[in-house]
Amino acid sequence: MKGSNARNDRKAEGRNQAGAHASDNLALMLRGVCKSYPKFELKDVTFSLPRGFIMGFIGPNGAGKTTTIKIIMNMARKSRGTVEALGLDHRLYEKEVKRRIGYVGEEPRFYEEMTPLWFEGFVSKYYPTWDKAYFDATLDRFGIDPAKRVKDLSKGMKVKLGLALALSHKPELLILDEPTSGLDPVIRRDVLDELMSVIQDEKRSVFFSTHITQDIERIADYVTFIHEGRIVESDVKDDILGRWKSISFPLPVRTGEAQGSLGVRDLEADVAKATAYVERLLDQELKGVFIGHKIEGLTFSGITSAFSSTLESKVTQLVGSRPRVAPVSLDDILVFIVRGNNAC
Repeated sequence: MKGSNARNDRKAEGRNQAGAHASDNLALMLRGVCKSYPKFELKDVTFSLPRGFIMGFIGPNGAGKTTTIKIIMNMARKSRGTVEALGLDHRLYEKEVKRRIGYVGEEPRFYEEMTPLWFEGFVSKYYPTWDKAYFDATLDRFGIDPAKRVKDLSKGMKVKLGLALALSHKPELLILDEPTSGLDPVIRRDVLDELMSVIQDEKRSVFFSTHITQDIERIADYVTFIHEGRIVESDVKDDILGRWKSISFPLPVRTGEAQGSLGVRDLEADVAKATAYVERLLDQELKGVFIGHKIEGLTFSGITSAFSSTLESKVTQLVGSRPRVAPVSLDDILVFIVRGNNAC
């Protein structure tokens, strides 16, 4: 694997390239892409992937992942917007783009009576860069018998075969739609390891969609979230995880003040005051900071996508105690994106 420091430096460089839309340095760039169906709409989809990295495309079922990939591959026509793959317009240079891309759909389809060896002969004719030795070695590494009919292969082996066929012409960009969905953990690990090996050549890139966030946490450099046809987040994975945090703190309830002849506080009333005070903070000084929150008993807890040391200090000042800050997973983030405040 690449050294972590060098890889982080390249992420910073890639972020600058993506921000400047330097398309020659981008493996993939979508800008303002839209597509309308009777019951679904892809709305202003914009993101970019620098060369040499892996991007995970996350969203619940029906969010628009497959539609976006089909548009990239020109299997579905966009209504408007720009798509460039490897610096080229995906329609004007469709033939060249597809020669330089490896693609595996959500359900790889094969002639069931044919063998991997037959498919190698069939597919290789379309790619001048086909590497037969690499294909044979990949089948061997995956444990696939080249003479076995496809109908006798398991689902996992069919996915591996599709991956071997997609990789053997040495594509500069590999695009996969839900490659690990429904696979057992061992096969999933093999597929992910293969994707990691692809980017050892720093000019090759991987874009894959999934709803299995653990896979993305394991191998992705960049993450793009899509929900209801819109891009919600798209950035370096570590930066996203650095911004999204769970924050909790005790309500600022005053204690030890005797009231009335009984010398006891009206705790219930004081909790209500503290709750009202925190709710005012959420409407004023902390407006828009928390994507979702809840108050249970004497504790506030919420999730933010804008964490910083400045925010932590501000919360400390406003509530009179240092909040507890905890990391969240990509799975947590996806749930909050989909369910919002109801996820708390």
